[in-house]
Amino acid sequence: MSSPRACTPYHKNFQNASPFSNTNMNAALATNTALAWTVPGIATQKYRVRFRASYTADIWVAYNATAAVPSAGTASTVSNQELLPLEECRYVNGGDSLSFIAATGTPSVSAQLLLIEQ
Repeated sequence: MSSPRACTPYHKNFQNASPFSNTNMNAALATNTALAWTVPGIATQKYRVRFRASYTADIWVAYNATAAVPSAGTASTVSNQELLPLEECRYVNGGDSLSFIAATGTPSVSAQLLLIEQ
């Protein structure tokens, strides 16, 4: 049995450039159906996650929770859920759960991991 492949490490060695990640999640979402994904690795491994999707897609992502589409015409407080942050990265740990949902269409979403520390 082969050992699992190590995740590409993150180094800020070039301004605005990162290596390709060898640990990714790619999915096409089904309308109003939450899709869960568990970050590989163990809790002591910290990763930078960068999300990719179409700029026209409204995708919600929840951290260690199940994503839900907000109700129209109401303001609600939902901890650890936000619109997919396309221009920013987030930090996650191995074993964390990310959940994705879209209210319309079947948008594609991708999450690329780079190892920060272990």
